[in-house]
Amino acid sequence: MANIDSEIIRWGKLLFERRLISGWGGNLSCRVGKNDFLITGGHAPLGFLTAKDLVRIRADGQPVRKSQRASSETPMHLAVYAGTDAQVIVHVHPPMVLAFSLSHDSFAPLSYEEKYTIGKVPVIPQDTPTVTKPDAVVEALKYNPVAIIKGHGTVAIGKTFQEAFLYTDLLEEAVHCQFFQNGIGAAGKAEATATESAVVNPATGQAFGLFTREHMAALVDSANGDADFRQFGDITSLTTSLTLHMEENNAAWTVEFVGGEITALNEKADGAFLISGKAEWWRAVFSNKIDAFLATQQGKLKLKRGELAQLSRWYKPFQRAFALWQTIPIH
Repeated sequence: MANIDSEIIRWGKLLFERRLISGWGGNLSCRVGKNDFLITGGHAPLGFLTAKDLVRIRADGQPVRKSQRASSETPMHLAVYAGTDAQVIVHVHPPMVLAFSLSHDSFAPLSYEEKYTIGKVPVIPQDTPTVTKPDAVVEALKYNPVAIIKGHGTVAIGKTFQEAFLYTDLLEEAVHCQFFQNGIGAAGKAEATATESAVVNPATGQAFGLFTREHMAALVDSANGDADFRQFGDITSLTTSLTLHMEENNAAWTVEFVGGEITALNEKADGAFLISGKAEWWRAVFSNKIDAFLATQQGKLKLKRGELAQLSRWYKPFQRAFALWQTIPIH
């Protein structure tokens, strides 16, 4: 337990020194067993924690030591643990992100590192001092490693405190950089508007079964019918093959690309690149809940054949294709 205590104390200090938290705000927690958690206590200053500020709680939120008082955000932490695979949670109040959240509904990353690592980050409405309705936070953290709560701060999850810290720090730095480019009121709006307006929904209203032949044929038609996809594919000399594989029923479809167009669709698993995952995550990708590259980076989808660095040279046409594919209804 002493090692875990020192870890939390260390990361609280680093969060404070990085100015991701001030005063008595924020809270940290981690799993310490199947049904137990360690969380910072109520009104505990993260930059100056001691072992006495750390509270061991059961799954019902009750402290093991009755004399201790856990953070008021304990219900949110427990809800996140119940609904995700988080091992640690970092909830802090980064000042740039907090200011940004007051006038935005999401943060759209600009750099490739941000897109690959944190994706498009949702801003969750909040009108109480503590999070009393954590369901929206839990839903967001199923698909993103970090979420923003409007006027309140960020919640990041990870396997380690370092991972959750880095997600938090990267988001604050990304918002900071966009502030310098556009001003806090405009940061993130330009790209979001351009992305949304550029993709015209090609669907006819018909919904397709996930990974059926009809679904895959609709994906092919939408990409080949889009001038931007063909242009991006031509510029980047998109000539390869990509297999999409669904684990539950071992369904596999290989799409052949030649000169920036899709020339063949086969029910095989022999593509130069093979991306595999469970139906839950493919459904999330095609429903625009998570970016395909981000899902692969997080391990929700797995690149089982080929190298991500090689696939990245065709980032623009593939990103365009998935943006189109996310407009096609599935059931």
